[in-house]
Amino acid sequence: MRDCLRIAALLLALLATDAALAQRQTSTMPTTSRGTFLKLTGAQELWEEERYTDAQALLRELAAKVADNPYEFALVHQYLANTSILAGDTDGARAAVERALAVTELPVPMRANLSSFYGQLLVGEQEFEAALPHLEYWYENAEGAPAPSQIFYVAYANYMVGKLPRAQVQIERAIAEVDTPNEQWERVYYQILFDQKLYDRALGVVLGMLERQPAEDGYWRLLANHFVTQEESRRALAALVIANLQNPMTEPVDLRRLVSLYGLVEIPEKAARLLQDYLADERLPSDPETLRQLGELWLLARERARAKTVLEDAAQLAPDGRTYRLLAGIFFEDEDWDEAFESYEEALRLGGLKDAAQVELLAGITAFRAGRPRDARPHLEAAAESEDYREQAEMILQRL
Repeated sequence: MRDCLRIAALLLALLATDAALAQRQTSTMPTTSRGTFLKLTGAQELWEEERYTDAQALLRELAAKVADNPYEFALVHQYLANTSILAGDTDGARAAVERALAVTELPVPMRANLSSFYGQLLVGEQEFEAALPHLEYWYENAEGAPAPSQIFYVAYANYMVGKLPRAQVQIERAIAEVDTPNEQWERVYYQILFDQKLYDRALGVVLGMLERQPAEDGYWRLLANHFVTQEESRRALAALVIANLQNPMTEPVDLRRLVSLYGLVEIPEKAARLLQDYLADERLPSDPETLRQLGELWLLARERARAKTVLEDAAQLAPDGRTYRLLAGIFFEDEDWDEAFESYEEALRLGGLKDAAQVELLAGITAFRAGRPRDARPHLEAAAESEDYREQAEMILQRL
């Protein structure tokens, strides 16, 4: 976004220049002297030859000569700012515009153009709070019909500082004044509506984008994200599947989301096989969290043997005891008391558990059922220190 805004700022700044070469003499704009006119003509010729350093030198010399003429001084610095942009010197452009804006005796249309230019520079630097007053000044005082692209800048700055209703009005105006909707503008418009919880209107923006370009996978992803945030998992899955068909996904975040959505809509076997394929193809890393997710999906799919195999691998890589606790639960259900006890002990050793006292109780119960009273006692005594599990733990301790 930042690079796009920089480029757009350059183009808009050049178009918005109150060029003396084609200057309209009106009652609101002073007349430029012939000498200044010729020097500015020379600067433009140097632009065409890409001799930006020479143009900067010419304009700095000219600025010193017209220092007593506020209008010409500001105009020369406007040219100097544009030259600096062409030379890739954003700091120089910013300093030049600031000197022009410091002139108090400027015609309103000229100050509006300078404010637009400066505001766009600040947006390019992501200084939205500083940019907004300048852009709003231009918006309220621009001479003639404002360019939709410049209106977008004002809307974007309002959006970034949280003035959403104002941003909405402005961006709707910008979109309405172009023949072909701009994708970037529509995405910002969508977010403005969504952030105001105008979900139906935001959905309409995405659907309009898809109606014009149904093969654009990015729009399907945006639609999927919309449904995810609304907890409409089935619709989100359908949109993401279409996006994947249009352009097979490669980003891990997209692959994980697809897997998760299959799980949420109660198709765990499909989710597990998909995730297993991604791991086999190394499209996702075989890290503890991913393996744990695969194990949980196999459990939901009632593939207990596969779940145990995957979770055993995940538990050995995990930095905490959560996966061992999950694995222990499977062994507990299978009444494999020794394996359950060993897993609960590993879970406690690694730590990171939300309810360690409960795990202490379960470790004591499994050790007791495995015929290992000595192993059971310390865990039951630890569980008895918790009010939530004291009664259960003491009952079993009495039987040891």
